[in-house]
Amino acid sequence: MLIRGSDSAIDLPSILTEEEKWYFDLQGYLILRQVITADEINQMLRLGSHWLEQPDQAPPPLRVTVKEYGGVINPLPYGDRIFERTSLNEKVLRVVMGLMWNRPRLFNCALVQQKKEPVSAGEKEKLHRDTSGFDFPDGFRNPHNDYQAGNGQIYSNYINTAITLVDVPKENGFTCIPGTHKSEINFPDSLDIDNLWAPAETFELQAGDCLIFSPRLMHGARYWKMAYPRMVIFNRYQFSFYFNENCSLPLKDHADRISADQFELESIQRGKKEFARRILDKIKRGEKLC
Repeated sequence: MLIRGSDSAIDLPSILTEEEKWYFDLQGYLILRQVITADEINQMLRLGSHWLEQPDQAPPPLRVTVKEYGGVINPLPYGDRIFERTSLNEKVLRVVMGLMWNRPRLFNCALVQQKKEPVSAGEKEKLHRDTSGFDFPDGFRNPHNDYQAGNGQIYSNYINTAITLVDVPKENGFTCIPGTHKSEINFPDSLDIDNLWAPAETFELQAGDCLIFSPRLMHGARYWKMAYPRMVIFNRYQFSFYFNENCSLPLKDHADRISADQFELESIQRGKKEFARRILDKIKRGEKLC
């Protein structure tokens, strides 16, 4: 006799369309257009640029790392609640929830700046898979970064979203080799990012667009060629049911700086979260997501 607990994905209806499931399974990514508004983008750019230029003026508990050709700010929502519009965005969360059985946990939110820099002749960008902080031996599947599909369902227990705050022309910014989220073969040392067997792709994006991708993809960033800096917000989600890597969030001593929904999003939790229930209810009623 098979005994199941109260939490089960056996009969879970997917909130992804059949086209989205097919495309994500094939490619390992989806692009959502214009998930945040121009006013929101301007506010985020103003705050992010200011903190990168004046790191000492960034409010605690933000950590600002400035390098010669870029910088990183995290955990971003604790700087200003406007950034919750990226991590709690209902249009984005619908897809994230659909990929991880409605139980997402945010474990990192960072603004990444990338500037144009001198590049030596013949120098190539690097590709990688994300590990969640722990590398598994060759031949083993990392349970913290796994991808499965079957019986009309998808399960990806680690998802990245990248919302760009600036326009990204082709051959700039995020790059990946589509389909490699399913590969169990190591990337051959003889191949580089521009190989003819499986060349890496880039994407033309407008400010406000969101790339949702499996961190199992072989991915990286092309050298930035534009006069203005690349500014992108990365949100990293984990299946909340039992994974507790990167468990520094939420920051309980600074909980007053984020909303109750954001605190719940960052929390390790067995059951379905309240913000997820609200999104599912809106979808059932046919209401527009914001």
